[in-house]
Amino acid sequence: MLADPDGRLVALGDIHGCADALEVLLAAVQPRQNDTLVVLGDFIDQGRDTCGVIDLLIEWSNKCNLIWLMGNHEEMLINALQNETARRYWEQAGGMSTIYSYRFGGVLADVPADHLEFIQASHAYFECEDFIFVHANFDPRLAMSQQPVHLLRWAILDPDEVQWHVSGKTVFCGHTEQPESEVLHLGCVVCIDTACWHYGWLTAVDVRSGSVWQSSRFGVLRESGDIPIGPWSPRE
Repeated sequence: MLADPDGRLVALGDIHGCADALEVLLAAVQPRQNDTLVVLGDFIDQGRDTCGVIDLLIEWSNKCNLIWLMGNHEEMLINALQNETARRYWEQAGGMSTIYSYRFGGVLADVPADHLEFIQASHAYFECEDFIFVHANFDPRLAMSQQPVHLLRWAILDPDEVQWHVSGKTVFCGHTEQPESEVLHLGCVVCIDTACWHYGWLTAVDVRSGSVWQSSRFGVLRESGDIPIGPWSPRE
């Protein structure tokens, strides 16, 4: 997986089934063929239209370099395919909204094979020359190929404990919903889970320029001047 140095590198936070927010954000960002768009996981569950979200992501995978990560919700769905206990746990954690986006009153079997294949093709992380992208968290002492899966998908980010990754690269993550739906900018780590499905915002960031776009779950674009964050760079 490579990011074209001549294109933009855009991180996209937790979508959680908010298809209207995603559609508006993609229209605002307008990813081009040489742009890399990194979806940070948890694109399913909670919101009302996971089906629409995956349709949009599949569509845009043919228009730009789309990289999508596996979050804990994608992991729960995959586990739900294996046994009844895991299925019930996933359904109670937001999975029913995913099922109902395909057929109200439906069952897991209503999720089509191509959408399941898309979810199962999610990456554990994405690392390029200057930046790292994970869903949840990471061990700063370990190379990305050695990261424990539970950290990448499940661990909450504690601002008081974060450290620079051993590579010196800034890490972008989601998973830990931010109070007041504002981006958490710690220099070494940037968290862009701004709680779209909880009346917050879906956030996209051009990690090289610092450009930021946000949309509500109802598909209302936020004025860029209202987003008080700026560019990031690797540690010197």
